[in-house]
Amino acid sequence: MSVNKAVILAAGKGTRFLPYTKAHPKEMLAVLDVPSVQLIVEEVVASGITDIMLVISPDKQDICRYFTPDNALVDELERQGKHLQAQSVRRINTLAHFTFAYQPVPDGTGRAVQLARSWSNGEPFAVLNGDDVIFGKEPATLQLARAYDRVGAAIVGVQPVERSAISAYASCKVRDCVERLYCLDDIVEKPSLPEQVFSLFAPLGRYVFTSEIFDLIDAAPQRNGEVYLTDAIRILATRGAAYAYDFVGTRYDFGDKLGYAEGFAAYVLNSEQYGAEYRRFLQSLLRQ
Repeated sequence: MSVNKAVILAAGKGTRFLPYTKAHPKEMLAVLDVPSVQLIVEEVVASGITDIMLVISPDKQDICRYFTPDNALVDELERQGKHLQAQSVRRINTLAHFTFAYQPVPDGTGRAVQLARSWSNGEPFAVLNGDDVIFGKEPATLQLARAYDRVGAAIVGVQPVERSAISAYASCKVRDCVERLYCLDDIVEKPSLPEQVFSLFAPLGRYVFTSEIFDLIDAAPQRNGEVYLTDAIRILATRGAAYAYDFVGTRYDFGDKLGYAEGFAAYVLNSEQYGAEYRRFLQSLLRQ
């Protein structure tokens, strides 16, 4: 069974982006004229998936409103002759079929994924972190979905990170590389000891799971009031039922202020409409 559903995790508090996130969801940070969460939605759609669940907290209604049709606005724009603007607003609601689930308290990524249990209906599904924006020639989600088609088991999207940064992520114990696909034998969340650093391969916000993950989330330990998705993946890995895929693309952490600035620049530089002019502007700044 192919991957035809995707869950986007967008319920985090966004404390790294205060004070902006005091009033606005970090997923609604503007990247030119679209919010960053739309870039993740478009990656999913470009991967051939149009059934999307957005997991949000109750105070993130801006996300829900953005992906809900506003026919009155479209009609008014058309009446004013602003046809391009009307088309851009209309397009939002033709991208995919959106479902919203609410995570009332910040009790972990595992609990957020659990909200998709009935919605996924026993089918395999992709999971995307709402902070991680990935640019590349081929969508990262599509790369993982193709890897899933090969092995029919959970896929964790990974890339190597700097040794100095691995303690902020999770470290994967991998073996048997075949065309960027590895067997995943173990994984440790935020390793604090040298022996816990199995490799510099870290999960970077892209996964594919089967329905098996839900029972494993139930079995995962609770730490500091949260259930980590990584702990459920670790159970899968020790059973020999998980793989790591070293996807191709450049990942930007949009939950981090510098990561957002870097991703914004990369996006604009790649824009057909604004790229050349923006490049000239940046070059002029560097000459000052």
